[in-house]
Amino acid sequence: MISRNPNDRKVNLDLMNNEFKSNSDKEIFLKWFLSALEKAEIVNKRRHIAICPICDEENFLLLEEKKVIAKYEYRIPNGETNLIVDSSILHLVSVHALVPDDLVISALEKIYCKSPIS
Repeated sequence: MISRNPNDRKVNLDLMNNEFKSNSDKEIFLKWFLSALEKAEIVNKRRHIAICPICDEENFLLLEEKKVIAKYEYRIPNGETNLIVDSSILHLVSVHALVPDDLVISALEKIYCKSPIS
């Protein structure tokens, strides 16, 4: 069952194009990011295979663990709205070193703590 609230706003991950300056910056951010996402609500679990548009990988993998990422969405509260972020963001950050949108980082900082990477 798909869960949607009137104030949900889907984040377009195709717009992620900034990369971390170094691998150590990515590792520091990823540790924070994974912890921050634990505070978000998981919604809309799905059963399908998605293909990464960057590497054509049939399953999205989490780099550290070489683990397949299940398909679902995070609902991140952000004041008047909720951001809806696809779980493939984990692959885009961990494998392709792409930096999430400032809006996503800002919303996570509101429910967790300040990001270590500015």
